[in-house]
Amino acid sequence: MSQTASPATGSGHRMSVPWARMRSLRRRLTQTIFAFLPLVLLAAGLPPFLAVLPAIYPLFVLLRRGVRRLRQHVTRTGLAGEHGIRLLLGLLPLGVAWAQGAAGPVGWIAVALFSLLPLAELVVTRVAPGRKLRVSNLPGIQDTRGPKYPVNLLLVVDLSVTALATILLLARVPAWALIILPVLALLLAGASALDSFRRIRDSVDSDNGLYEAVEAYDPRFILYYGVPAGSAYQIGMWITHLEQIGERFIVVLRRTSAFREISALTDAPVVVRTNIWQLDDVVTPQMTTAFYVNNSAPNVHLVRYPHLTHVQLLHGDSDKASSFNPVTALYDRIFVAGQAAIDRYENNGVHIPSEKFTIVGRPQVETVQQQGPQNVPISTVLYAPTWEGHYADTNYGSLPVGPDIVQALLARGRTVVFRPHPFSYRNSEAKANIREIHRLLEEDAQASGRNHLYRAPAEKELDAFGCFNIADAMISDVSSVVPDFLYSGKPYGLVTMTSTVAEFEQAFPLARSAYVITRDLENLDAALDELLISDSKADQRMSTREYYLGPFAPENYADAFLDAARHVVRIERKPVTALGAQIDEEANGGAGRSADESADSGAAGGAEDGEAAFELDEQNGDH
Repeated sequence: MSQTASPATGSGHRMSVPWARMRSLRRRLTQTIFAFLPLVLLAAGLPPFLAVLPAIYPLFVLLRRGVRRLRQHVTRTGLAGEHGIRLLLGLLPLGVAWAQGAAGPVGWIAVALFSLLPLAELVVTRVAPGRKLRVSNLPGIQDTRGPKYPVNLLLVVDLSVTALATILLLARVPAWALIILPVLALLLAGASALDSFRRIRDSVDSDNGLYEAVEAYDPRFILYYGVPAGSAYQIGMWITHLEQIGERFIVVLRRTSAFREISALTDAPVVVRTNIWQLDDVVTPQMTTAFYVNNSAPNVHLVRYPHLTHVQLLHGDSDKASSFNPVTALYDRIFVAGQAAIDRYENNGVHIPSEKFTIVGRPQVETVQQQGPQNVPISTVLYAPTWEGHYADTNYGSLPVGPDIVQALLARGRTVVFRPHPFSYRNSEAKANIREIHRLLEEDAQASGRNHLYRAPAEKELDAFGCFNIADAMISDVSSVVPDFLYSGKPYGLVTMTSTVAEFEQAFPLARSAYVITRDLENLDAALDELLISDSKADQRMSTREYYLGPFAPENYADAFLDAARHVVRIERKPVTALGAQIDEEANGGAGRSADESADSGAAGGAEDGEAAFELDEQNGDH
């Protein structure tokens, strides 16, 4: 499904044919036919050495895919899409022996065992994931160890011995002599299954001791994260500052897929709790506070603990609809960067008591360098468009006109730093525009010798603030990078994709101190003249910076956040009666558990989607 807005539909989404999935199904069907064809040809009386030739194709594809999974340490198998093919290939030695005749009793047992290998795979792959307690850095608790035998090793061995047995049978090796091959493969499967059961037992034992371990560690607050892998930057932007509070804390995740990337960000304990009732194992009476970095649905599962003060941090501040989400009213405290965030809720009809808000600035921008003489005249411009959003009301991305904007900057002899939002790579139209911009920058670099920054150097090797410090000015749209860049004091331009300049400035106050570019680009030259040369809004930008980022001096700017966070964690505790309050799920109509079951279902679906995406990549390589 395309993520781009469409005037023809109310949701802004356009349905598209899932060609990649259809190609995947077509390849699977072709492999199945080629695996089944040898059995038909053997039954028809064709000589075995000719009949088995079609099986070479699926055997080669599955073996190569299995070896690739082993090299990349992929823990999932994708067996659901392959199992029918593997069953047919497992019958191949039996079919060849039948065509040759006179295998003998032991020989028939040997070739029959090959057909059992795919059935053993079902059992092993089912128990291999086990019941995993995922935890890191928590004294007294070990993370569930990985399997001794990678599950994909079993699948590669099964295919290898099946192919070897078929070749040996064609070479007239007696069938009874092959019995060692399936026996060894079945022994490996049994050892793998036994190891999985032991890991499950160890995980259960550790899980039962988790609460005591958390209580002994004695954390004062929780950093809670309820979404899958892929958005670790939301935790990354806050984790360093939360560590500076000076109190012990734990990170609680709700999706296993996020465990590795979050664990790599901190030395604090990280624990995965996938079910709502499992949260009881990580919430102790000594805890005072829970911090949240987004408004994901699973947050309500922790908000129900009444003795905690629940503080929403969010993961950026902008004039987007997500920055005045009514769900934010759920929390006890809302830390915001400046008065603009408070007014944004009120101006959009979201009424939240003023005492819930605390202005703390944006501690992350402390590393952003202020505008100085080295930034004038403007020679380097950062173009940082946002992504297309999930919905029509959050589709502010300017990439559809991005190539024209970059071309205009190049025509004026400017060096360009291009940093698109990582989510834009999920959208085919946005990805095409990114490729076009890359092409323009590459051609200009060869022709002019200018050192443009794009692809990995701008998107991986540097963070957003690193790109800010390199640039003298920025062009963006409605994005959280804009108020962060505002801290630098450097000029910036914004692209309006949905309205006139006047309407845009009314809806998004940040635009009032920006040089606004319309979607039709009619005022592009005039806006670039202001941005790159005149900069008539320099004074207005200074007052806007205080409105959006708080009235804090650049020296020790992050202290405002640390002081507020320490006050909540150490001083501002809920009444003692909240400690004894019981959490009654039935009183909520079971809403918490229902939501959790939906979350678990979504997690499973997400895992399947991730595996499906991996499969598509593999099959494209096979193709």
